[in-house]
Amino acid sequence: MNMKRATVVALLGASFAFLFRDVLVKLVHDWASNDNYSHGFLVVPLAVYVAWRDRAHLAARPSTPSAAGLLLVIVSLLTLGVGTIGAELFLTRVALVGTMAGTVLFLWGASRLRQLSFPFLLLALAIPIPEIIFNQVTFPLQLLASRFGEFAIAACQIPVLREGNVITLATTSLEVVEACSGIRSLVSLLTLALMWGYLSGSPMWLRWLLAVSAVPVAIFANGIRVAGTGIAAHFIGPAAAEGFLHSFSGWMLFIVAGVLLLAVDRVARWVRPVMPIPVDGTDRAALAPVASRVPNQDEPFIRRGIAVSICLVIAAFGLGAATRVEATPLRESLTAFPRAIGPWEARDNQALEPRIIALLGVDDYVNRSYESPGQARISLYVGYYQSQRQGQTMHSPLSCMPGAGWDPVRRGRVALPASTGGGESGPVELNELIVQKGLDRLLVLYWYQSHGRIVASEYWGKIYTVVDAIRLNRTDAALVRVLVPISSADVAGEQAARATALDFVGRLLPVLAKHLAV
Repeated sequence: MNMKRATVVALLGASFAFLFRDVLVKLVHDWASNDNYSHGFLVVPLAVYVAWRDRAHLAARPSTPSAAGLLLVIVSLLTLGVGTIGAELFLTRVALVGTMAGTVLFLWGASRLRQLSFPFLLLALAIPIPEIIFNQVTFPLQLLASRFGEFAIAACQIPVLREGNVITLATTSLEVVEACSGIRSLVSLLTLALMWGYLSGSPMWLRWLLAVSAVPVAIFANGIRVAGTGIAAHFIGPAAAEGFLHSFSGWMLFIVAGVLLLAVDRVARWVRPVMPIPVDGTDRAALAPVASRVPNQDEPFIRRGIAVSICLVIAAFGLGAATRVEATPLRESLTAFPRAIGPWEARDNQALEPRIIALLGVDDYVNRSYESPGQARISLYVGYYQSQRQGQTMHSPLSCMPGAGWDPVRRGRVALPASTGGGESGPVELNELIVQKGLDRLLVLYWYQSHGRIVASEYWGKIYTVVDAIRLNRTDAALVRVLVPISSADVAGEQAARATALDFVGRLLPVLAKHLAV
């Protein structure tokens, strides 16, 4: 590489880092703090290694720059803008990979981009999926692991009772939370399967087989882990289901899952013998003459590289101007939230610990218990976010409740056929969630409220955030959660809790309108 090309590459790297610095910092922070995506620290070096390993093959491919690459860069930058303004980290991270792919396409063409498709796939696996999608995946996997564990424990003639994700034994109760759902090992196993299929020179059909097999292998391994934990807890005691032994069993089961994945590969090769496909570019001799006939492209490369750098710098300054300070209308602070809501009186204010406030990222909140004669005790939490643009987005109870030890049993929607008092009338749809911890059960109603709008769907909540950010330069919103204990395990207990919760919410909504900016 001559000096001019090296200078352009350095300029591209500097402009890319300048634009995506905040995205990269938050991504690394998520890898460090979220066990489900800690493999990102391994995946990125692997992607770089694969690209470096194929460097000769890559250089031998003809360079045919495509204008479509610049279009992909522009679309990715627009996606970055939408994600940044609308407080959606997933879009900003997809834009990061898209910008890189578009740059390769614009500078070197589709042939070299195809050669780098596998490293780009690895980079995509390092991007955390949105929480609302993550929860949709983990909840069924938790139930599946619980059922498998119950079946295996019962097969060992051990008395067992399963309620949702809680497995009750004679000596202890096991809560099948996200860590046991299989999502961590699933993502890691999928990455391992892809790497093994690629580095072993497997044909494409076998690579697909390994990738698809990672799903049942992860589910089976985690089901065995749950069953093994239950059996050990029955014979050894509750300590077998906690602390080091529980974590160690997770590592052991991942090793077992890796062995099972290797077994799938060996069986597939035995059933249908295959010849390894070299991945280090053995056909470079055939490509080299083609590449040698390509005229000197230094000048087009320099012009295109400078054009991409200019786009990145303009986007950086444009985002700085677009993410200006939001002008949120005045509202009453939640510290002045009334202590009386209809017949309910607030009995205590439950102040959150500073670390919890920092984790939630709320700007204002109220966390209280309300009581009324002859009614169940109601817990109310309202978390208000003045801006969500710095990654401080609302945490769904589907994430927070399991983190506090409450396991989802069932979820759905419930309609409140009353005026909201907040600018809407008619039926209002709310999320309903039944959770359990040991023998205790709660009915949870929650929704997202902003600008006089009440939304149950996390997806529509995100869409409205993006639209309001672009249209109004506002991302303020609140999460409202109401908890009611379920007095009995039968249907009547749930119906009574639901009636109490809906009565309370019907009186709560007009009060909320005064404390949330419309």
